[in-house]
Amino acid sequence: MPDAANSRRLLRGARLALGAALDLFWPPVCPGCGAGLEPGDAGMFCERCRSELPLVYGRTCVRCGTPLGAFESDHEGRWCADCGRMNLVFTRTATAGMHEGPLAEVIKAWKYAPRGSRAHLGRYLAGLIADRLADPECPVRSDGFDLIVPAPSHSSRVRERGFDHTLELARHLSRLVGAPVERGNLVKLRATPQQAGLTRAERLRNLEGAFTVKHAGRLTGRRVLLLDDVITTAATAEECARVLRAAGVREVWLAAVARATVGRVAPGSIGNPAGGPEGCSRTEPERSPTEKGQP
Repeated sequence: MPDAANSRRLLRGARLALGAALDLFWPPVCPGCGAGLEPGDAGMFCERCRSELPLVYGRTCVRCGTPLGAFESDHEGRWCADCGRMNLVFTRTATAGMHEGPLAEVIKAWKYAPRGSRAHLGRYLAGLIADRLADPECPVRSDGFDLIVPAPSHSSRVRERGFDHTLELARHLSRLVGAPVERGNLVKLRATPQQAGLTRAERLRNLEGAFTVKHAGRLTGRRVLLLDDVITTAATAEECARVLRAAGVREVWLAAVARATVGRVAPGSIGNPAGGPEGCSRTEPERSPTEKGQP
């Protein structure tokens, strides 16, 4: 009988062989642009899309995750201009990148992918968040929260999509950072109209009373990481955080794969914000890729 270590090695070898065989019959494609990948290529993206991934590095707004520049010094270099004026319920935010280019495409592919490829994409996206949490300049530390709480979708939306995307993302992240997932406690009571095209104030009114906590005792005194896939105006996060705090949560931190770029960052210029959560008008001189924090 082979020992456990040998069994694991055999299993890994079998998985690699199966993956190589599948690549021959169903060649992998880049989720960013659809270009074919070489069989056995270990990368998620083609070389061009890898170089264009809008990942966030270094200093960001502590509260909303927007990349900061030197012009933020009037807020002690910690908050963007909008968050310096706002009193948000969640106190810290980490995002792995900006919702544009190849990253936006892979998020879309993940949410509508068949079950087999969905798990692979979900692990990749959770890995991006985990990498961001490991950045010493990230305001959210992977060892600083007690629980991961996925931002809930209404049951009708979960049935329509075929899976609970934020719960699946939370499970992948949990395995990477070691924090447990608080499943099914924060729930969405009613389906709400589409948020696209609404202002932050309209979105907050749209979401009022849409969420509740079923078992407050499991959250009392805890610091939780509220997890979502994309942050746009942060209205959903704000309402969820308000409900969590009312249930006795000590502090709410927020994490997401991506931060929406509309009204915030000029196209193709990560680290060059054009606005914060409300899309305030502010500009700064164009900077080099190194100064922007791009890989």
